[in-house]
Amino acid sequence: MTSLKITDIRKSRCDKGFDLVTAIFLSRVGYDASGLKYLDEKSLMVLESATAQEEIPAIGVRSGDQYIRIRAKPDHGLMVGEEIRLNGM
Repeated sequence: MTSLKITDIRKSRCDKGFDLVTAIFLSRVGYDASGLKYLDEKSLMVLESATAQEEIPAIGVRSGDQYIRIRAKPDHGLMVGEEIRLNGM
């Protein structure tokens, strides 16, 4: 099971009316994800997926982290530090 942890949320400068959410992939063997919040991918758009070659402290990403950047509607209800799972992942 793949889960994500929100590391940064900010207003998008390019897409007015949307937030830019950064999340790192969590890899936990035997992890119980029953309490994770599921998000509807229809309200989100993945803009970037990468492995950090160096630390990016401004968005909470460390060197070697796999992360995604997501465009989300402002009423997404996400918080930094929250662990989530996208439907279909």
